[in-house]
Amino acid sequence: MAVLQSFRTALRIVTETPVLVAFALAFGLVGALNNASGPAGAVGSLLQLLAVPALTGAFYTVADGARPGSDTDLRASTAAQRYYVSLLGATLLAGLVVFVVAMVVGGSVLGYVGFDRLNAVLNGSASLTPAELAASGVALVVLMAVVYVFIFFDTAVVLDGQTAGGSLSRSVDFVLSNLRAVVGYAVVATAVTSVVDLPVLWFVTLDGATTVAGAVTAFQAPMSTVDIAVVAVGSTVTTLVGRTYKVCFYRACADAAPGADPESGDGEWTA
Repeated sequence: MAVLQSFRTALRIVTETPVLVAFALAFGLVGALNNASGPAGAVGSLLQLLAVPALTGAFYTVADGARPGSDTDLRASTAAQRYYVSLLGATLLAGLVVFVVAMVVGGSVLGYVGFDRLNAVLNGSASLTPAELAASGVALVVLMAVVYVFIFFDTAVVLDGQTAGGSLSRSVDFVLSNLRAVVGYAVVATAVTSVVDLPVLWFVTLDGATTVAGAVTAFQAPMSTVDIAVVAVGSTVTTLVGRTYKVCFYRACADAAPGADPESGDGEWTA
């Protein structure tokens, strides 16, 4: 099964390709700064927009080249330049689509719950009713479904050479053509990254808050240098494993498609 085979391949690549750690650390630092406040947050947001596309092109190319049977020999620096414009454009397009959907879905929930009640919930003076909680849950599922439909746009750019617009279309086709496998991938990827992400989110970003109001207050508070460092380390780990897994999974499904080259798959390392 591509879901588990790809994960085993990803772990093997991570342990045998040290350069990926350096790229993952860069991702982690950018992500941590992006979550900070003040000037550091502004720098992080700028790097998130301008530097991440280059890092993505380099990381995916190195990870793809480390797969068994891969014939990829493109240098990371060359890949960072070659795919930069398409990755930047695709990131902006995907972000715009998700933003519009989030506004529509969020606006619908807000209209159902009501601004005053939602404000009361956030302040801790009220709680959602079962119906309101169910509506919020449905909205979250819809939003996550949209996110996952476009989640493979970056791999489509780097691994398939798609343009910005073409990468979104390719991601949709990939997800719909491999729906069961993508669901399995989402479960595994979420479970693995949550081992690191949830403790960091709970104890660092939200400062162990036990109420909605406390979580909102903690999230808005400035992060200390130590907190930024912890977030950076956590993001480095999840990026290293998560993005490598993404490359391996995408390649495994693409190679298994009709007409694909059977010798380029991950079968060499399957259990």
